[in-house]
Amino acid sequence: MSSSKTKTENSHITSVFTGAGLRQHSLVYWAVIAALALAGGLIGDSYIHHIFILVFIWCVVIASWDLILGYAGIFNYAQLVFFTFGAYGSAMLSIYAGVTPLLAILAAAGIGAVIGVVVAVPSLRLKGEYVALFTFAVHLALPPLIQQGKAIGMGGNTGLLGIPWLNLFGYQVSSIDKLTWYWVSLAIGAICVYLIYFVILRGRMGLAFIAMRDADTFALAIGVNEYRYKMLAFVASAVFTAVAGGVYAHYTGVVTPRVLGTEFFLMAMVMLAIGGMGRFPGAVLGVFIVVIGNELLRSFDDYRLLLLGVAVVLTVIFLPLGVAGLFRKRG
Repeated sequence: MSSSKTKTENSHITSVFTGAGLRQHSLVYWAVIAALALAGGLIGDSYIHHIFILVFIWCVVIASWDLILGYAGIFNYAQLVFFTFGAYGSAMLSIYAGVTPLLAILAAAGIGAVIGVVVAVPSLRLKGEYVALFTFAVHLALPPLIQQGKAIGMGGNTGLLGIPWLNLFGYQVSSIDKLTWYWVSLAIGAICVYLIYFVILRGRMGLAFIAMRDADTFALAIGVNEYRYKMLAFVASAVFTAVAGGVYAHYTGVVTPRVLGTEFFLMAMVMLAIGGMGRFPGAVLGVFIVVIGNELLRSFDDYRLLLLGVAVVLTVIFLPLGVAGLFRKRG
């Protein structure tokens, strides 16, 4: 693709966040959330509730990744590291410190911020693909560290079991109470996605991200502090992802190094590839398509990942911008 064509595509994407269109979409967004909340009460199958709970949790993870990769243009591949620290941190606070699960999930945001800074400091000394290599190396290095962390209560290979249930106003929400978890995960997911796309990316920070991604020299010329905003991108992405990790830990009641496994990482990549980066609601729609599609393909067993791979290839060929490309303005 030529440089001029790339600039044209980027300008289409940028216009969504600087125009009035997205502001008008805020009401539509909350209307969709209300419809999903209503649908949850009408669905009588707990398995379908479970699928949607996973969708809502993954929406936060992928929206956070879209923030740093799609909008800030930083090749960060340590997203599941933030998720893992949020899950383990929240679980350990509940198990060993007696912190109530809801507060532990909120505390996971602080843990995510710290880890975001730790990963960002060396990453911001690098450029382009070297950031990708470093962050992916962090991802690969974490499972052995967790396995050696049994002495400090991380559970080693077996992970952490018996994570306390969520407590809402004195009501214990067990993992088998799918309907309540449906509404809880929807509420948390909706708030996080709204803050990412309608608050952060619509404000000064979002404009700085897009400027650095599309024209870094120009961004520096107009006074954008590259180091500061890239640090903020890491921290914001890590905070929301860690919260999703905390929700996941208390929903499943168990967290193991498997969350850093190849399948989880590939699934996240497929969601972004099919949904498309840097244009709302592409990444979010990618989560719905992949999670639900993955469940529908489970009957194909060993061919499931192959079929998902074929879907990605077809998407790249016919929709190079992913599902997000369908929302690109024609002109």
